[in-house]
Amino acid sequence: VSELKEAHDKALAANRAKDDFLAALSHELRTPLNPVLLIASEAAKDETLPPSVRADFESIRNNVELEARLIDDLLDLSRITNGKLQLKIGTHDLRAILQQTVATVRGAADSKQQILAVDLGENPLAISGDPVRLQQVLWNVLNNAVKFTPEKGRITIATRINTLRSCAVVEISDNGVGIAPHELEKIFDAFAQSERTSSNIHRFGGLGLGLTISRLITELHHGTITAQSRGPGTGATFVVELPLAQIGDGAQDFENEARAKAEREKSKRPSPPKLKILLVEDHEPSRLALSRLLTRRGYEVVGAANVQEARTIASKESLAFVISDIGLPDGDGAKLIRELNANYGLSSIALTGYGMEEDVSRCKEAGAVAHLIKPVSMVALENALCSKELPHAPTLPC
Repeated sequence: VSELKEAHDKALAANRAKDDFLAALSHELRTPLNPVLLIASEAAKDETLPPSVRADFESIRNNVELEARLIDDLLDLSRITNGKLQLKIGTHDLRAILQQTVATVRGAADSKQQILAVDLGENPLAISGDPVRLQQVLWNVLNNAVKFTPEKGRITIATRINTLRSCAVVEISDNGVGIAPHELEKIFDAFAQSERTSSNIHRFGGLGLGLTISRLITELHHGTITAQSRGPGTGATFVVELPLAQIGDGAQDFENEARAKAEREKSKRPSPPKLKILLVEDHEPSRLALSRLLTRRGYEVVGAANVQEARTIASKESLAFVISDIGLPDGDGAKLIRELNANYGLSSIALTGYGMEEDVSRCKEAGAVAHLIKPVSMVALENALCSKELPHAPTLPC
């Protein structure tokens, strides 16, 4: 019995050591990417720059986001296999999730002069699920379609309802390289590189994890994902099925919220005074990049490199809210968030290179209204800044 207990304890310790290593690796890989993505995503939208320069920044942005997704794939596979992936279930319109997904790949499709034919129907598709994770599923499938379809090819995205199975169906078809019949099943296996990629691995890249993670996330939503192809050179179709939300799940919630948002936009709000925010970030390039970008959006930014500086500033300044890194050299950023909220009533956005579920949960428990994982794009940051719990700068499109 003692030997079994000792073996069990060693296994748990090894698992914790692996999780700690993955968290540290994630932090070290993400942190240097953060200022690059912030600056590139901002410059790519800057219409005062020449189109060729904006295109260069767009290329940088795309490749940094791809690098971040590869890091996410490794961490997600570990989370799912260890039963630690937490879903934020709510009732959402699947069409809206698809529209956001299509927007993220349109630049890559346009660069290959591909046609994206999108038919999402006119009626909402209410499903119960985690919108971020479902977008991840759809992005993996759609990004593969763009990747394996030649220039000037065609990709079709369509939705429908399967009334017999009471589910929403998404079909993503392409006229690309296709899949051999014997590859259709193992294409969802971890680290699998099918014949269409194994001979062109340097051309197409990837770790062979995207579809594996997509299948696992879809199954966590009680759905299915399948691949169809008549063979090499005939294109491929991926079908994702997700159960429709039940009335008891609040199937009309997203429609009610859309109407409420439209009413809010009709009413004119007086422009608030310039807001002063505390930015706590020990990585100086990230702090400087964030300060510049936040200043452009109408905020007055006060920077701090550690917990002690943040405490001193908070005791002297009248602040609107806080953006704080979690891994600080002289303390825990999550505890700082809790402390500033308790002492000064300040809401916070947590910013971290640690992407494990326990890190996200720890920040939520500390009271953070949003949790951003590095590298952060300006789109993600603006969405967090538009949180209902925070005062908004007048220049933000909230």
